[in-house]
Amino acid sequence: MKRILLAVSGMSPQIITEALYCLHCDGRDVDAIHVVTTRDGKDLLQAGLLDSGRGQFYRFCKEYGLDARQVDFSRDNMHIPLDARGRELPDIVDQDDNEALLVLCLRLARELTQGDTAVYFLVAGGRKTMSSCLSFAAQMYGRPQDRIYHVLVSPEFESHRDFWFPPREARRLELHDRQGRSFWMNTDDARVQLVSLPFLSLRRHLPGHLLAGPDTPGALMASLVREEDRGFTISLAAKTVAYGSLQVDLKPVWLALLAFFAEIRLQSAAPVPTDSRECPPWFLETGEILNRQNRIAKLYEHIAGGRKDGMSTTGISSLNADNFHSYRSRVNQALRTAFGPAGELLAIQPWGRRPNTRYGLRIEKRQVQFQEK
Repeated sequence: MKRILLAVSGMSPQIITEALYCLHCDGRDVDAIHVVTTRDGKDLLQAGLLDSGRGQFYRFCKEYGLDARQVDFSRDNMHIPLDARGRELPDIVDQDDNEALLVLCLRLARELTQGDTAVYFLVAGGRKTMSSCLSFAAQMYGRPQDRIYHVLVSPEFESHRDFWFPPREARRLELHDRQGRSFWMNTDDARVQLVSLPFLSLRRHLPGHLLAGPDTPGALMASLVREEDRGFTISLAAKTVAYGSLQVDLKPVWLALLAFFAEIRLQSAAPVPTDSRECPPWFLETGEILNRQNRIAKLYEHIAGGRKDGMSTTGISSLNADNFHSYRSRVNQALRTAFGPAGELLAIQPWGRRPNTRYGLRIEKRQVQFQEK
């Protein structure tokens, strides 16, 4: 069985060699190493671990009698999430960055858990959101032989620039306390432990097509919702939209627009036309929507608790054709991200050609619940 270390790493690449040391002590040397990191993290990994054959990865292998050539680890195994323009992210700083990171973690987890492998998911490095994304990926695709690990290092040695793993022969290192005063300790005083974290694998509950190919995080989560639970609940008080047991927070301006269309849908008892070429009777033209923006503004005030910070001259209370389409696009994207293909059911959909396009929710009345309080 091929053992693979899949780690997240930020500005402290030492966690890789520390984990390798612990696995070696347990008799579980790995055959391949893959690291999810950022553009800046990749530079540190290359300089610290590889360095053209002189890095700490090679020093560790030499120290403990391992053949580095037998381990699949190179710059090609360093995976960096990309932004919308295909550029490597220097850091994870906002929602879009986090979504790109999560998609990358899911893809790698799905690919590496195929075949006769055991994947060790190392969540010790990087920002907390990086650890969370990799843990989520392990829960989605992990198998009985896979593990989630965290590395614990004595505080005095943690992130020390000269401590990458306990060497066979102890060395003295200069350390500093919280007041910046220096003192010396031997490396054999360092405790490096690999902690196995329990997790509940959901892999067996995923449909076959989600194991065979990549898909969105929302699609994965939506596939786990039981058939009898499949319906949407829009809660103004909680500022959320729920689909079965899944839930997403929406910005008040987005939720106000979605709630407006949900109200319009619930006022009609008509079913969704079976012919997609037929317009549902509750769909509205852009002019009709703009004429009702007072209701949208009131919904916003209710959701925001009376605040009017989203009600500028270009905001939700001053809708025009351009910002309506912008709001609609963002609402729909948030629903797709959260619920995958199921999010399309609640999306604000168009019907017909401009300038006579109509908009509304193409969903059965029984599938939507609306909670104002």
